[in-house]
Amino acid sequence: MRRTSPKVNVSPPVMRWLRESSGWSLEDVSGHLHVSVNRVSQWEQGGQAPTLNEVKRLAKAYRRPLAAFFLAEPEEEQPLPRDFRRLPGGARPLTKRTLLAIRKARNLQMISADLMKNLDLTTGTDVVGAQLTDDPEEVAVEERTRLGIPVAEQRSWKDAYEGFRAWRDAIEERNIRVFQFPMELEELRGCALMDHTPNAIVLNSSDIIQARTFTLLHEYGHILLHEPALCTPDRPVIGETHEARVEQWCNRFAGAILMPPKDITEDFTRHGIDGVGRIANRYRVSLATVLTRLVTLNLIAQERYQAEMRKLQRKGAVSTEQGGGGESSARKAQRERGEVFVSLVLENTRRGYITHNEALDYLGVKVKHLRELTKPTP
Repeated sequence: MRRTSPKVNVSPPVMRWLRESSGWSLEDVSGHLHVSVNRVSQWEQGGQAPTLNEVKRLAKAYRRPLAAFFLAEPEEEQPLPRDFRRLPGGARPLTKRTLLAIRKARNLQMISADLMKNLDLTTGTDVVGAQLTDDPEEVAVEERTRLGIPVAEQRSWKDAYEGFRAWRDAIEERNIRVFQFPMELEELRGCALMDHTPNAIVLNSSDIIQARTFTLLHEYGHILLHEPALCTPDRPVIGETHEARVEQWCNRFAGAILMPPKDITEDFTRHGIDGVGRIANRYRVSLATVLTRLVTLNLIAQERYQAEMRKLQRKGAVSTEQGGGGESSARKAQRERGEVFVSLVLENTRRGYITHNEALDYLGVKVKHLRELTKPTP
């Protein structure tokens, strides 16, 4: 005889909060559980109660602990960073995968703070703040020196992946966590989380590596300004609003730190517009980033810039990549969470501050992969 799953009492506001904060619609839940939309709606209005099996399936779908469904009331969550690139009221709600990535990053940010406190490490971000009135070109010169990456070293990197790792390591040394998870590329390239320390940068691992490098430096600019924001693929807001000025500053800063004006001018004088690909490879950045830098420095006219960008779009130069194909879960943990976070977990485990099960949970790995994390990244 088939046993019927018992009904469970779940607070209607909690049911609605968990669904909405996970990016699911009533129709999504209806289709996932194969129940009517009215039945799902009744759970959130108190007219009916879900079964335990239904709650378990929702917990798995929402990537939430089962215990979250039995809270007395919704937990207060930090609001998302502002979206500076879209006009107020013009942005669509973020979807499941993007919201999950931000939630995971925030959770790891809080875990990182606890792990650092266990080791008597400060969680404060080690940066010299900037003002919107500061010249981003001058700030870029100062920050490149602080990050310790000379142009000669940048030009010696074997590929864009080595470049990304170098910039990421340098920023993480400033006590900023850098996480990267797959998100919907049409929604988000990255964001800066500054509600807690250590501050964190979240990057979209679905983006090409060169674009991730630019976004990493762009978000670093947001941290310098202490202006948390969502960075979407949409064009920045035009005008003199505060939001537009912040985006323009961060874009100028990222371009300047990646391609100092003297160096990029010399390269362009030598190679010209037909050598843009060679220049991009020299700095381990995208063609679009080089073209934007050239027009910013008035090395090419706006009309030429737009024409070259149209060529890139026709060629499909702006593509996506999922990355990590065939990698072990240990290497995935390092790529997604970063070397610093992994090291904090391993040291806390070694000293007995957290259990092995907690370490496995924080890193998203199985027991057999834990030893692999003690080996250097090839």
